[in-house]
Amino acid sequence: MQTNLKKIGNSFGVILNKKLLSQAGISTATDIIIEAKDNAIIISSIAERKPLNRDLSTWRKQIKAAIKKGEKPEKSVWGNRLSEREEKEWTW
Repeated sequence: MQTNLKKIGNSFGVILNKKLLSQAGISTATDIIIEAKDNAIIISSIAERKPLNRDLSTWRKQIKAAIKKGEKPEKSVWGNRLSEREEKEWTW
């Protein structure tokens, strides 16, 4: 499907036709995640993704493991670093 972006206020939107959404297994009742990766915008069903890990005590270990595998963590406000005190204080 080829289309273009439509200006919507200060943002942009795109119309996705019903056939394309159906082929992707997405309906109006589907919760989705939209992300940018490798110069592409990916829309996927939340049901197909792993749930978010909100346990901050494991983040440091996961970030180190990702870096060891060659992945580059995204920059965050804290530069992907939380102190031991912050990890204990922050709860979800």
